[in-house]
Amino acid sequence: MKKIISVVGISIALLFTCFANAETKIGVIDIKSVMDRMPEREAIGKELNQKFEARAKALEKEEKLADAAAARLKKEGLTLSSSEKTKLNKTIADFQNKATAFANEYRESETKEAGKLLTKIQEAVKTIVAEEKYDLILRVDTVLYASDAVDITDKVLEKVKK
Repeated sequence: MKKIISVVGISIALLFTCFANAETKIGVIDIKSVMDRMPEREAIGKELNQKFEARAKALEKEEKLADAAAARLKKEGLTLSSSEKTKLNKTIADFQNKATAFANEYRESETKEAGKLLTKIQEAVKTIVAEEKYDLILRVDTVLYASDAVDITDKVLEKVKK
């Protein structure tokens, strides 16, 4: 009985050794580099600038008014009536609210468009993984060191460009 258990134990150990010695194919990708070099990135930037350009110019004018109001409050704050102070403070607060809303909306639009690009990158990675039988793909910013031999950034960029 001990011989059977020993043989089974050795067989199992050899089986796991074979699995442990199986070669694992690992790749790394620099997603930021791919996103920066994608042709769509520049087009999206121009599109966002066009979409928000009119509002940005209007905000610049309001910023000048808010700066003038702040300067007037600082300079003449003690001599102004309370209604005039309230009016100037309202001008400043309105500008700050509009500027915050503008920044949030721009950031949301930018994030939405970046998400679309990221989805495209993920699809390209999945295709490369399936074609070249990778076991693991890591982001380059999470790895301390990786040789150029495991970097699939350029392959992903080529897939994304197609």
